Amino acid sequence: MSRKRKRVPEIHRSIKTSLGYDADTSDEDVFEDWQQRKTRVCKPCWELKYYPYGPLVEQSPLLPSLRDRAVERNEYLAESLRTGFMGRERRLTDADRTKYQRWLDDEQMLLKQARFKISNELRTEQLMKIENEEERLRAFAGGDLPPIHIYRVPFDNDPGAELREDDFLPEVWKRIQEAVDIQRARYADALAKGVVDDRNPLDPVRRSWFQRQVDEFDPEDHPEIIPREFTEAECNIFGHICPVFFAAEALTETEGSRRIGRRPIRFATMIRIVRRDDYRCRHCKKQLRDDEVEFDHIIPVSKGGSSEEHNLRLTCFECNRDKSDDHEP
Repeated sequence: MSRKRKRVPEIHRSIKTSLGYDADTSDEDVFEDWQQRKTRVCKPCWELKYYPYGPLVEQSPLLPSLRDRAVERNEYLAESLRTGFMGRERRLTDADRTKYQRWLDDEQMLLKQARFKISNELRTEQLMKIENEEERLRAFAGGDLPPIHIYRVPFDNDPGAELREDDFLPEVWKRIQEAVDIQRARYADALAKGVVDDRNPLDPVRRSWFQRQVDEFDPEDHPEIIPREFTEAECNIFGHICPVFFAAEALTETEGSRRIGRRPIRFATMIRIVRRDDYRCRHCKKQLRDDEVEFDHIIPVSKGGSSEEHNLRLTCFECNRDKSDDHEP
């Protein structure tokens, strides 16, 4: 009996070009090559506890926006151009109330938010000094990728370090303090009225950028669907396609190389997981007997998941089969 060939999904041209293929490449050739790329499994980030491809993230592609989301974004840009404001006014949720109250009580949080706001304003002021609009927009969008040495950062940098007046020029610190006062008043007003106003004036640089985006928008440039074979390669945190599918080679494996396949779970590990999860399915909470216990890989083996204790949890037969090889944290 001949083996039934797997149906190749339709692949929109924008997906092909995002991943480095020619738009005219056949769906079959793209799919075959991509399936081969996905077999390049390295030590995953969750296991290493750091990201080994650091600077390559900036060069790693994002999949195109789905058509309905792209249309929604274009409508927002057009609305911003009409009103002259970015952001929207909306009802305050309970989560917003809790968050805003916490921020009002945290001076350092207000300072860091103000620093971010003033940094954007200073950047806009610098961009406005570029007379040529094309060069200005290129600089706003990021321009060419920077040289690799700019990624060098203090190794012991503490992102939670407190901001101090001595860290800034006097005129910048004054602007930050003024921004803190504005932000504090905005949060207090939102808590009092039950409405949060996230609107900010549309600066000239963004107005030019928004206008170009609207003028060049074509919904046909965006796919209506993206096949799962591509979305499952996205980073769970940042959304880009993991650079391993472009840059991996045999030498990138660590000393204890990963075998692509299923390894048996040690009996001692099984016992610890059963006790840790209290004989209950982590999905449906059903109490399990010894002969009903199954072990689910949180990150599937097919996606680089290991059979170590931190990647395993207890499930019943039905929940484990329903999950298949999906990644459900």
